[in-house]
Amino acid sequence: MSTDGLPARMLARADADGLPADHPLRTTAAAFAAAIEGFYATVQTVPVSRFMGAWARARRAWCEYTGEALL
Repeated sequence: MSTDGLPARMLARADADGLPADHPLRTTAAAFAAAIEGFYATVQTVPVSRFMGAWARARRAWCEYTGEALL
């Protein structure tokens, strides 16, 4: 499964803005990308609850940073 989408947008924005490696935009993007990989793996290693939690944290970090509406 590709991690295109939200994690890619988050990392592109972090790169464009020169954010440090420990910035929430980068860390939540990485965590969500890992959750995507585990959720869609042949043997699923990430349950729905953890996948959705990672998505919610990533979406919130994105919205807080960009000012985009959360809902």
